[in-house]
Amino acid sequence: MAPLMRLARPRSLRVPQRQTRGHSSTTEPRSAHSEWYASMLPGMIPVALLGSAVYLGLQLLQSQLDHEKFLDEARDRVRQLEEEVDRLQEERALQPSAIPSSLNPASKWWPW
Repeated sequence: MAPLMRLARPRSLRVPQRQTRGHSSTTEPRSAHSEWYASMLPGMIPVALLGSAVYLGLQLLQSQLDHEKFLDEARDRVRQLEEEVDRLQEERALQPSAIPSSLNPASKWWPW
């Protein structure tokens, strides 16, 4: 039973300390990567925000211009269709009546 006791750890009520990443002590030198990220990352945040704002602004502008172009094309198409309707109505008004006058409305086939 003695070998088993050596393998089992005694439990305590102490909270285990977590190991922290990064620069935990002033005696340890910082790695080149952490030094680079520590110097570059804070300066890149405003650049990323500005770039995102410019991108979204340009995307909104493109969307508005595309919508305006669509509306202009739709108005042109409506104008063409209205002109065609006017032309067809004028042609109809100039043509003689094609309905024969021999039809008597009183001679309907239904009795009422």
